Formats: sequence, C-alpha cells, structure tokens
Amino acid sequence: MQKYYYKTVSQHIKHEIPKIKWSRFIGNIFYITDKKQAEDYIAQVQKQHHTANHNCFAYTHWTNINFDLFGTMEITADSFRQSDDGEPTNTAWKPILAQIQWHNLHNVLIVVTRYFWWTLLWVWWLIQAYWECAKQTITKAQEQNKIIQIELTQNYTINIKYSQISNIMQLLNKYNAKIISQKDWETAQITFSINKWYIPKFQKEIIEKTNWEINI
Repeated sequence: MQKYYYKTVSQHIKHEIPKIKWSRFIGNIFYITDKKQAEDYIAQVQKQHHTANHNCFAYTHWTNINFDLFGTMEITADSFRQSDDGEPTNTAWKPILAQIQWHNLHNVLIVVTRYFWWTLLWVWWLIQAYWECAKQTITKAQEQNKIIQIELTQNYTINIKYSQISNIMQLLNKYNAKIISQKDWETAQITFSINKWYIPKFQKEIIEKTNWEINI
C-alpha cells in the first residue's frame, strides 16, 4: 500500500568548513518535531558557542500535504522561523533555508555559527559562506546515511463503545495505524496515528462501520 513520507535527518550532525577570509563557519543540523524542541537546540548551540560572533539559523516544522493545479503532490512546511543574529539582513538565514528547501528536507533545524577575526566579509561572501556551510552540513549527513524518510502521519483520539472495539481494531490494523494510548472508562478511548495517504478511505470506512457514530 502506498504511503506518504518526508525526508529529514535522523540525528544531530556537526560540520565545520574551511576558513573563509579568517572566518570560521560551523554547521549543526537537528531533527525537530516542534518549535520548543528547535528553540532548545538553538539555546544549546548558543551556550556551546557563547563566544561566537553569530549563531544564525533557520528551521521548518508542521509538515503538510498540498496539491498543485495538476494534482501533483507537494509536501510543504506550514511554519518556519529564522534569524540572522546580527549579520546583515537576509545574508544568513535565507541561504540556510534555501539549502533546507533545495534538499527537500522537513522538520529540520540548521544553525550556522560564525567566528571572525578582524576581516569583514562583503555581503556576497557572507551569503556564499552560509550557503556553503549549510550545504556541506547536509552533505555530511547524507554521506553518513543520516538522511532518512519518515511517515507523514496524523494523530486522532476517538471514543468507542465496547461493542465496536473488534471492528475498530480490525480497521486500525488494515490501515497500519499505530496505537499511541488506550483508556477505559464508560467507553473506550483510543489515540492512534495513521499515514495521511490512508485518511480519506479510513474516514469513509469508520463512518460505515459505526453507522455515523464516529466521524473523524
């Protein structure tokens, strides 16, 4: 059965490129699931490189599916955040984000740390340096087989009658849904994740099996 996947990085990778006009550029790439996790990693890099001149970053999260006019699927990021951290406007975060998008990565954060020694770089050199550092950091992740595909899923929580449990469990199994938690009260409550490719068919079947008592 077909599924939706997105590309991301499986673990933290750090990479420093050769000096450019006496400036050091150090890239860090992380997998993130939300804004808080991204901000925690940014704070971690800032603490580690607290004497650096700049810690610039860009990240994307909240991966979603869209279709163009021709029905071609596009996986997009609903949200992103960035910072030039004192560099001239758009000289750091834009080339970093451009590399994330060029490599079709999602739910990732890239932080590029810069140390410079007396020699200032022109705007063009800055853009090229941040572009190259982000690019080489992603390339290193690829070389180490840390670029992976992750299922694009949606989480749901439903309340069901005990008489419906058997049918619902069969349906969850049919669509490879992963049960996250189960609770028993007067009715049973199940939280599960399901690949977004299956959602339209799953919605239709769950309505039919429960006679419209459950509609997600």
